[in-house]
Amino acid sequence: MRKKLKLSMLVPLILCASNVYGQFIIQKELSLDNLSKSWAEYQQDTKYSLTNFSRRYFTDTVSVMEMKEAFYKNKDVKFTKSPYAGLDSVKRIGTIGESVMILSPLRNHPKKEIRDCRGVWNRLGSFSLVDLLDKNGVSQQTLIKKMKDGELKKMMNGEIISLRAPRWYMGYVVSPAACMEVYVDGELLSRSPSVNYSDFFAYANHYSMVLDGEWYHNVSGGARLLGALQGMNTMVHARTSEKTFSVLLYAKAYPRSKKATYTIELLLPDNPDRETDALFASLKSFVESLPSGSFAPYYTTDFRLMTGRYYKVTVNQCGWLIEDYLQ
Repeated sequence: MRKKLKLSMLVPLILCASNVYGQFIIQKELSLDNLSKSWAEYQQDTKYSLTNFSRRYFTDTVSVMEMKEAFYKNKDVKFTKSPYAGLDSVKRIGTIGESVMILSPLRNHPKKEIRDCRGVWNRLGSFSLVDLLDKNGVSQQTLIKKMKDGELKKMMNGEIISLRAPRWYMGYVVSPAACMEVYVDGELLSRSPSVNYSDFFAYANHYSMVLDGEWYHNVSGGARLLGALQGMNTMVHARTSEKTFSVLLYAKAYPRSKKATYTIELLLPDNPDRETDALFASLKSFVESLPSGSFAPYYTTDFRLMTGRYYKVTVNQCGWLIEDYLQ
């Protein structure tokens, strides 16, 4: 029943004469929740983000060439190193998950031995420093004890940027949920909004997930929803045997653009047969019809924006299955 509900939400898109769900020209009334309602809610929930709040950071992007090279280098790599390694971490008291702090107050400390440490913070309304770890991961509690009263307050002066629940993605550490907070002498002056979904399809799928889940919990379901929608959008399916191929989806415009459009490039196989070429062309046509804002940019820990998505696509006579390579 849940699958029928999700697929029913896709009917307005298939019925759109223009094939653009941004306008949602619905030609038929639905008895179940429809996709246009989800799209309207998604647009409102993702209206503001760090890219709207500040243009000082994340001014560079991960290029298409870099994303393709990362795929061939890392597609079979299982990353065991923590995405928090070498960076400050923040534990939010009373909520699930952690954040990685990529712009830390420790950078303002006059002592190099403290600046060289990784901070461990708790967050309950305000930040509290609970530990310092040196480059070998050894706790330096003595350094915290030596801090004078008001020293932390002086450090809290300027921007703090954190990424919620970062994940490895083809060698990059990414998150769509970035937050900037601006402090003046320890007092919070302003805070940017935070987008908590990687894309519209993950958002539309989140109803089936547990409450307060992290953004990556919805990625796989969102990819499957994208595949189901493509299957309903086309009459092209694998006619003989099952076909599998991998693609890179990315925004053709700069990530801050309000009119970003999307496309895909074939990553594997190296020498596709005619049927695989036809399936790829069908998916490409569909992806290029998606409206701007369908995918949020990923923020990387090296202060860049990444629009890419790595998908494994499987097609047989029963339909389309799209899987995200997110680890």
